[in-house]
Amino acid sequence: MNKSLSLNAMGMLLILAIMWGSSFTVIKIALGGISPLSIAAGRIGLAAALLISIALLRKVTWPREKSTWGWLFALAILGNAAPFFLIGWGESHIDGGMTAILMAIIPLTVPIMAHFITDDEKLTPQLIIGVVIGFIGLLVLVGPSVLLGIGDDLISQTAIAIAALSYGAAGFVARKLSNLPRITIAAGSISIAALMMVPLALIVDQPWTFTASSEHIWAVVYLGIFPTALANVLLFQVIKTSGVTFLSLNNYLVPVFGVGIAAFVLGETLPPEMLTSLGIILVGIFISNLKRKNG
Repeated sequence: MNKSLSLNAMGMLLILAIMWGSSFTVIKIALGGISPLSIAAGRIGLAAALLISIALLRKVTWPREKSTWGWLFALAILGNAAPFFLIGWGESHIDGGMTAILMAIIPLTVPIMAHFITDDEKLTPQLIIGVVIGFIGLLVLVGPSVLLGIGDDLISQTAIAIAALSYGAAGFVARKLSNLPRITIAAGSISIAALMMVPLALIVDQPWTFTASSEHIWAVVYLGIFPTALANVLLFQVIKTSGVTFLSLNNYLVPVFGVGIAAFVLGETLPPEMLTSLGIILVGIFISNLKRKNG
């Protein structure tokens, strides 16, 4: 199947980038009164309740095969439980520029993995050029000097890097479940993640002891509804129609929107390089998805 760029796919990618970009700011708000583990558990638990309710209203038929539930379990860990906690914890120790660079591991490595793992997402000259251009666009935003900081806080940076690789692997797992309805994949995987994370947070954090304000709680509610529940449904559609390589390029866009949203919500300075960065990244995404002439 030849996966190529379409306005619909690009629109979905931009919506995902906006939702995931906003999560960095909202996580920082939530961290003011809630621990990283409880933030992850809270957003996953809320998303699970929302998606299960939607699935029940739509009278979804749940899969019966053990192998399918095995893939859903893997997706729960790789796409939700592990990265949500690791990013929340890592973000409390390193700045946004370094986080953006480390998350760029996804678009830099997923196309290579897809070339060897899949039959329909092979490396092309256009894809390689597009990925490189996208990375340059990201460097325009965060500044090349951020690369010099790699290794300074090795534990925190490793946590973010593992989260990025986890997200990348989750995309390939999701491909195994592409025959299922999007709501089934999302509700099934997030529910499994909730069964793991919520009890763990209750035991370890005892969140009733937190002195969280309504602002912190609403931050977790937002994370559960938008960057978790709705984003999960949308990302499975992107994977199904455009592939994991195309989805991975989203991680060049996320920091751009993250910076813009942080400036709007937290009053941070809007860097003049933001629009230039966005333009370069969009050009990279376009070039990376050009059809082969013989395609």
